[in-house]
Amino acid sequence: MEIKDTINEVDFSYLRREDFVNFLNENVAIVDDLQDLPESYDSVKVNAILILFCQEGKLQLDINANTFVVHKNDLLFCRPNIILNNYMITPDFKGRVLILSEELIQSMMHGSRNNWDMAFYVNKNPVLSISTEEADLMSQYCQMINAKIKREKKSYHYEVVYALISAVLYEIFAILSNSVTLSNDDMMRQGDILFKKFMDLLPEYVTKDRSVSFYSEKLCVTPKYLSVVCKSLTGKTALGWIHDYTTEVIRYKLKHSSHSIKEISESLNFPNLSFFGKYVRLHLGMSPTDYRKQIKQSVNVDRM
Repeated sequence: MEIKDTINEVDFSYLRREDFVNFLNENVAIVDDLQDLPESYDSVKVNAILILFCQEGKLQLDINANTFVVHKNDLLFCRPNIILNNYMITPDFKGRVLILSEELIQSMMHGSRNNWDMAFYVNKNPVLSISTEEADLMSQYCQMINAKIKREKKSYHYEVVYALISAVLYEIFAILSNSVTLSNDDMMRQGDILFKKFMDLLPEYVTKDRSVSFYSEKLCVTPKYLSVVCKSLTGKTALGWIHDYTTEVIRYKLKHSSHSIKEISESLNFPNLSFFGKYVRLHLGMSPTDYRKQIKQSVNVDRM
């Protein structure tokens, strides 16, 4: 089917205003009922990761002009900035949509190559059928997440929600590890293999070098070809992936490390503290010092 001319772009600031969305913060939201979805969502590009769990009935939709059908006990995964349209649901459809920021997923998958392998798999195979037992467990997780979001915010409110989401992700990874063969190069196209190898290199070398040419040389391709492959497969260039991974490492170190900002800068091989500060401002929207202050303030407020 053709992609419609009018595409509604949706992000967390947009979702915050929607009555049918249970909104936690700029990282997490959940939708309970798709039956009353407004017509404005007939063709959308969502700047978030979607995990749809079908509990009853059937849903059909187009993802970047490719048609997929989701049945009872199916999970549907959608990466950010893909176009969803022409959705149709049966009258008996029942399901939930978990909406997560890319930053949250990256922080939860931090440093695990195997998790990246599985994320790569679901990117290529967005519909996953699960057993009745696994579906029952997924339903319980969704109910707990939804209930916690709706409750009054008390101590450790966000930590509990994030822990539940982390549990959902690991349950999905467990299902994938038991039901599919990952990293089978014989079953992957050349571009897929290249992208996977690129993602394998990032955890090992991103603290040493952040140039596309460094990675393309290790992969024996040109920087342009690596970026074209990344863009075609994920919608993001090689440099974009490098920046995203670097930003997540910085975010993690600023939040969880007791090292000084200068020590963090040196550990990530930035030429000087000034350059590190500019990089953090560009990608986190504030200085390293202000980011740490914001984290401490957020923790203090949440524990009140």
